[in-house]
Formats: sequence, C-alpha cells, structure tokens
Amino acid sequence: MFKHILVPIDGSEISLHAGRRGIELAKIFKAKLTAVMAGASYRQLTDEGYLAPVLDVSRKAWEKNVAAHTKAILDRFAAEAEVAGVKCATVNVIDDNPHRAIIDTARKNDCDLLVMGSHGHGGFKHIVLGSETTRVLSQAKIPVLVYR
Repeated sequence: MFKHILVPIDGSEISLHAGRRGIELAKIFKAKLTAVMAGASYRQLTDEGYLAPVLDVSRKAWEKNVAAHTKAILDRFAAEAEVAGVKCATVNVIDDNPHRAIIDTARKNDCDLLVMGSHGHGGFKHIVLGSETTRVLSQAKIPVLVYR
C-alpha cells in the first residue's frame, strides 16, 4: 500500500512516539522510511531600528551546532528503526518553517505517507504557538497520519 513513509522528528517525546508508529508501519508495508528534522536558521533579530543582542556565535558555528544537534537526534531514531529491522534514511534541513521542510522533503523523496505527532494544543495556545501539524495537514498532497 505505502512504499515510502516520511517521519518528521523534532526531538520531543510525541514526535518520537509517532516515529515509532512510522517504524511499525514501514515494517508492515515493507516500505522505505525517512526521518526529517528541521533546525532553526541563524538570524539576527531586528525591527524598526532595534537590534536584539547579537548572538555570541558566528553563523558558521551556529549552523554547525544545529546540524550536530539534529544529526544526533536523527541518528538515535535511525538506530531505533534499525533495531526494529527497518532501514531509515535521514534528512537534516535548516529551515525556520518546519512544515515547509516536511512537505518539501516528502515531495523530493516521493514519499506517499507522512506519520507525525501533534501536541494537541487547542484554543488560545494553538493561536499563540501555531501548529506545524495543522500546516502540514492543510498543505500536504499526500496522506498524513497524526498521532497524539
């Protein structure tokens, strides 16, 4: 049924829980599995003449640290998949819009199912925090399975 499953990971327990369900599905369907994680880009905050305190790290060092952090999380997840008998490719992306990185990765890798977690924030918390899952659900062209 499904040939290539994409699992977005952010390091949270809910994303790892959903990822484990993605591993189970990949095993059942004998599908490829790819995990993606989007790290934040380096930015100096400015607004109408105001400059926030300068980050005490260079852009190169920032990107190296983010890449190392996301790689460590993805590698742990891929190792967990391997123990379950599922090979897992990983994609490490620098993007301030994780939903866009998820959708782009799914498209570029010809994924036919997204399995992701949701923190389930509703009401005011949802308005303030936003929801990457909601954004993916509204923009993805492939089925999305959401775990809470």
